[in-house]
Amino acid sequence: MDASPDESRRATIRVAVEALVRFKREFNRDLTPSVLAELYVARELDLVPAELCNHPGYDLLGGDGNRYQVKQRGEEVLNVDVNNFDLDYLMLVNLREDYSLKGMWRVPVAVARKLFVFREKFRKYQATQKSVKANAEAVNFKNV
Repeated sequence: MDASPDESRRATIRVAVEALVRFKREFNRDLTPSVLAELYVARELDLVPAELCNHPGYDLLGGDGNRYQVKQRGEEVLNVDVNNFDLDYLMLVNLREDYSLKGMWRVPVAVARKLFVFREKFRKYQATQKSVKANAEAVNFKNV
């Protein structure tokens, strides 16, 4: 006998809560697509999280001292926003619907400065995903 839709939903919620609690214990952060993207980049490029969560300029540090800002965006999202250029590399990450890694692009800060335009209305710098990808190095990654 199959579970009712309500029983199935309750079971799914229970599993989701257990996963969120386990993730928080392991990484001391809430699980969001943006955090997941940071972890993918850290794993693929052998980087470590910055000392302070949500540092205003960067999320990850390389052993060589390079600072990486990670931006996760759905492919349908037009723009990528950054607050500042206190970084060495901008990483753009797209995830699949199942949250597996779909694509990853690396942009040196000198290139990012040329691509991004300050938008007073949003008080952020913006560039289209299309222009970021066109001017970035696609990063090869292991299948997740």
